[in-house]
Amino acid sequence: MNELLNLAWQDILSFLFVFVRVGTIFALVPFFGSEVIARRITAIIAFFLSLVLVPVVPAAEIAMEGLNVITLIVFLIHELLIGLCLGLAVNVIFAGVQIAGEIAGFQMGFAIVNIVDPITGVDAPVTSNLLYIVAFLLFLSFGGHHMLIKALVDSYYIIPLEAGFPDQKYHLAVLSYGARMFLLGVKMAAPVIGVLLLLNISFALTARAIPQMNVFLMSFPLTIAIGLFFMIVIIKMMPPFMSSAIGDALTFVKSTMPLF
Repeated sequence: MNELLNLAWQDILSFLFVFVRVGTIFALVPFFGSEVIARRITAIIAFFLSLVLVPVVPAAEIAMEGLNVITLIVFLIHELLIGLCLGLAVNVIFAGVQIAGEIAGFQMGFAIVNIVDPITGVDAPVTSNLLYIVAFLLFLSFGGHHMLIKALVDSYYIIPLEAGFPDQKYHLAVLSYGARMFLLGVKMAAPVIGVLLLLNISFALTARAIPQMNVFLMSFPLTIAIGLFFMIVIIKMMPPFMSSAIGDALTFVKSTMPLF
C-alpha cells in the first residue's frame, strides 16, 4: 500500500515539476506570454502540454521519506530557473527587435507617436510594433516554435527533474546573453542610425552655409521619408538576421543546460 502511495506521489510531483517548467516558458515566450491570450488559456495549454510530456520525460526519482515543504520549494525554484533559461533565449530576440524599432522611431522623430502594443499591452512606437510583428512571423516561418518545444523535451534528458542548481558559470552566461539584446537592437537599427546621423549633419552644414533657408521646416519630411525607406531595408534584412538570432538562442540553450 505504501509503495502504491509513493508511486502516486511520484507521478503527481513529476507532473507538478513539468508544469512549472512548461508554464514558465509559456509565460515568457511571445504571443502566449502576451496580453493577446488570457492567462487562463495559457495556463490550460501549459497544463495539457505537461500531461503529454509527463509519460515521455524521465520521471522524478525523489525519496518521499525526506521530502518536506522546503525541499519541494527548492525543486520548484529549480524548475522555474530552467524555464527562465529557455524563455529568456527566445525573449531576448524579440526584446532586441523592439529596441531596434524604438531607436529607429526615435531617430525618425516618432518618439511621441505611440500606439498600444497588442502583444505587451503597453505603449510602444509604431516602428517597434512593425518590426516585432515581422519578427514574430519570421520566427514561426523558420519553425522557431518547433525548435522551442524540442529544446523543452531535450531539457528533461539533459537536466533531470531532480537535478541540482546551476553554478556561477550559468549566471555569467545568462547575463552575457541578456546583454545581447542591446547589441541586437543597435545592429538592426544601424542603417537608420547611420543615414539619419549623416542627414542631420548635412542639415546643420546647410543651415550654417545658407542661413536664409528654413532647414528646420524641411528636415521633418525628409527625415521621415528617408527613415521609412530604410525601415523597408531593415525588414528586407530581417530573415537572415532572425535566422542567425535563432541559431544563437539554440547555442545558448545547449551551452547552459549542462551547467545545471
